[in-house]
Amino acid sequence: MFFSKRKADVNYADFDFQPKELPKGQESLQEMSLLQGQFNEYIVTKTGYLVTILSGTGVNLDLLNEYEQTDVFEEYNAFLMSNVAEARGEIFQFLDMTIPVDFKPYILSWKKRYIEMKEQEPENEVVLQLIASYIDHYEQEDARHEMTTQGHFVVLKEKIKDKNYKSLQLAEKNLDEKAKNVKKSLETQFQHYDLLIRKLNAAECKRVLYYFMNFNQS
Repeated sequence: MFFSKRKADVNYADFDFQPKELPKGQESLQEMSLLQGQFNEYIVTKTGYLVTILSGTGVNLDLLNEYEQTDVFEEYNAFLMSNVAEARGEIFQFLDMTIPVDFKPYILSWKKRYIEMKEQEPENEVVLQLIASYIDHYEQEDARHEMTTQGHFVVLKEKIKDKNYKSLQLAEKNLDEKAKNVKKSLETQFQHYDLLIRKLNAAECKRVLYYFMNFNQS
């Protein structure tokens, strides 16, 4: 719904959008939303920004002693000083959210294992049924969303300067470079803690926003 638009469908006139208080029950979710559409792997807002989200593995402070915890905060402060300060007043948004565990990659690996086993040892019904039971179990767990984990995200944005396609392309280039720099900086700053950063694609960004709006409000 929010992300169906492609590059030819971006409505640049919407970039003058100003959030306002809405009468309850008289506006649709689409009208209330700041999201205007999708451009390649990025989100376009009605306020004229291109947005992306980075996902990080995080650092478990409970496993660190007092000295190590102090070191983590000092490293984080150094990251903010070297990146946010250089951004000339731009604010990075950091999100820590409780999100459901995504079993899909795990389920996919078991499905591949099932296919391999069926091709190589089709007579081994016991193992095939066991693998099938694993697949069924984790598909049910994935659908229930009962198992959760802590998600750590950094939201980055880039202004689309003019209401045309060329400016949209330029914003995409700048945001891509910004995301690479922030990723490299975070991983370098926290290299002793094996921190890993990954830029989410459009579908994953959509999922994060869905959880932010729905799962965390339930």
